Amino acid sequence: IVLSPSIPKTNIWVEKAKAMNIKIMSEIEFASLFVRHKNLLAITGTNGKTTTVELTTMMLNKKKKAIACGNIGYPLSRAVLEKSRHTKVVEVSSFMLENAKEFSPFISTILNIEPDHLIRHKTIEEYTETKLNIFANLKPDDYAVINLDNKISPQKSSLILTYSQKRLADVYLKNGAIYYHSTKIVNLNEMNLKGKHNVYNVMCAICFAIIKKVSIPKIRQAIIEFTPDKYRIELTKRINEINFYNDSKSTNIASTLASVETVKGAIILLLGGSKKGLDYEQLFEKMTKRVKHIFAFGEIANDLEMANNDKFKLTKCDNLNHAFDQAVRVAKKNDSVLLSPASASYDEFSNYIERGKAFDKKVMEYETQTAKR
Repeated sequence: IVLSPSIPKTNIWVEKAKAMNIKIMSEIEFASLFVRHKNLLAITGTNGKTTTVELTTMMLNKKKKAIACGNIGYPLSRAVLEKSRHTKVVEVSSFMLENAKEFSPFISTILNIEPDHLIRHKTIEEYTETKLNIFANLKPDDYAVINLDNKISPQKSSLILTYSQKRLADVYLKNGAIYYHSTKIVNLNEMNLKGKHNVYNVMCAICFAIIKKVSIPKIRQAIIEFTPDKYRIELTKRINEINFYNDSKSTNIASTLASVETVKGAIILLLGGSKKGLDYEQLFEKMTKRVKHIFAFGEIANDLEMANNDKFKLTKCDNLNHAFDQAVRVAKKNDSVLLSPASASYDEFSNYIERGKAFDKKVMEYETQTAKR
């Protein structure tokens, strides 16, 4: 059975198949059987996967053909059929890794691990073990790309390239610039990607490109040219000296904390959506006091109110539209209204993109209304 990642391992037919000793494999494992080993690169993690996959692909395309695929929305199996000669840079989710017992990329990495998808994985320990499957079949001449700052490393022997913002590594941060050994690659102020979390993503992509022998000038060029996809801490508009940031892609606590850290000044935060089994007390414990008001909406509004426990000023709202309308009433000069939901979108929207579009529409409506005043 080749299993779609949307089907959990607790599905009754999956359990019946296991009882009958029928082989079950994930779609990525099946598709990977048709990829030349050195052309199979895999990236997982809680946050930053898509950005890192897209940037890595751009870097590799400076030298030879590469394609971003997997959880990014273009399945590996389709890439095998349509882009057979391309290097495959695969975004791998935890759902994909559940049944990837023999999945064996030439280069693999885990960007980070934070609580997420706990309705499916039940515990952070189970979630972590699932992510670690990406390293399960490393061979001695394969590569693991390791972030020394998050202490996630493979148990198997392999070649390793490291990166860090806090210590000396193969790729490291020094005086506001990223270096590979003694060679400066790029200054942070030259990058379109902002925030400490994105510096990690860039460093990881650099490691992949270096292993694949892309030249430093071409790596630098790709970093400077790269712009992130929509709805990732995107400044939608500045209206009446109020900034409106769309970070609809933030669907877990760690991602929202990174967003809040990146946006400067006082923040009015729009939080909410559908349940993922997350402990939101962690969000309020770690969140900066620059967040002056929270508008909680959607299925988790009550959970957010309870977890907040009066740490921040919080108002419950019916939905995203209501939250936005309330936010603009309290917003002052130089405040930032930030949509960074820390949850999935499925209670009100079909995906984070639809939610992002809804926020942008509200911003444009607000601009039109204020222009008439």
